[in-house]
Amino acid sequence: MPGCIRTIPYDIAELLGREGGVVTSAVAGAARVHPSRLRRLHRAGFLTRLSPGCYASSEAFAAASLWHRYRLRARAFAMSQKSPVFLTGWSAAVTWELPTMGVPPALPEAVRSKALRQYGERTCYGVVRAVEVPLGQARRRGRVRVMSREWAVAEVARTSPIPHALVVADAAAGAGADLHLAVGYMARWAGVHRARWVAEHADPLAESPIETLGRFTSIEFDLPMPVSNAWVGAERPEFRVDGLWPYHWVVSEADGAVKYDNRPDASRIVAKQGEREWRLRRLGLDVVRYGWDLAAHDRAELAGRFAALLRDSPARAQPIRWWKHVSGVGAVEPGPGDWPSPRPASIVLPAGWSG
Repeated sequence: MPGCIRTIPYDIAELLGREGGVVTSAVAGAARVHPSRLRRLHRAGFLTRLSPGCYASSEAFAAASLWHRYRLRARAFAMSQKSPVFLTGWSAAVTWELPTMGVPPALPEAVRSKALRQYGERTCYGVVRAVEVPLGQARRRGRVRVMSREWAVAEVARTSPIPHALVVADAAAGAGADLHLAVGYMARWAGVHRARWVAEHADPLAESPIETLGRFTSIEFDLPMPVSNAWVGAERPEFRVDGLWPYHWVVSEADGAVKYDNRPDASRIVAKQGEREWRLRRLGLDVVRYGWDLAAHDRAELAGRFAALLRDSPARAQPIRWWKHVSGVGAVEPGPGDWPSPRPASIVLPAGWSG
């Protein structure tokens, strides 16, 4: 290795970019990059070996978040297998770019068809389980074999805290995944009751993890359920609010830090937000705002704030005029099934839901 090289050569960097951050010896060979170059760059510290014959940029891997590192390791693990395996659980979720919460699992996880091999295996690179792989649930995303979004949600829900699983489920449902379909294939699996619960209570109208956690707060503390991303306005749909209790004339607004952090237009965003809140209050609505710390780490406090505002604004006989949001369409009149009850939801959480 010439001593003057101080970074990854351009052709290798270009190949890594084209291959989603992970390059295999086979792909490198097809691109006329001899695998011995990858091994030399690995020995020199420029590449990190994630699985046999699979490499990532050492600099990029060190700078990545824990979840992005996990995604790269999962990708490498799937591509390094000699027989076909399909990423599952959190490994599938990150491959589909679904939102994540908590700390990644220690190892990537995958399944293989029992028709190929009756047993699984565990190595320092990942875990493979042998299962019946239903027709239509095994997919490809680029070079990576992966189970469907709905399968990923069901696997996450079986083993992860319910709030974390619901965040993934809302995003998958919003992308059109049929969550009940995958659960049907897991009838006798451990934890399937958790997956059924998540499929039942996922909301495709929730558009961010913080909105999901705000809604879950109402479930956890037995409050009336809000409508996600409803439209309100005086004569027509004007504002879309994160959560609406139409009978109480109360809205919740989730403040994601991404709105403000490191943005030169932060002051303009804050001013626009203040104007929006003034208009909402002119419509007769009370507003409760909350941030990530409350939604993710102190839902008892958040529930107390929701409960106080709902108590101070008791349910009325005449709800506020509102419209349902339909992705790709916009505001539509709500149907009878879209209206929430003004009373506490009384939804029973599955046993052990927090772990």
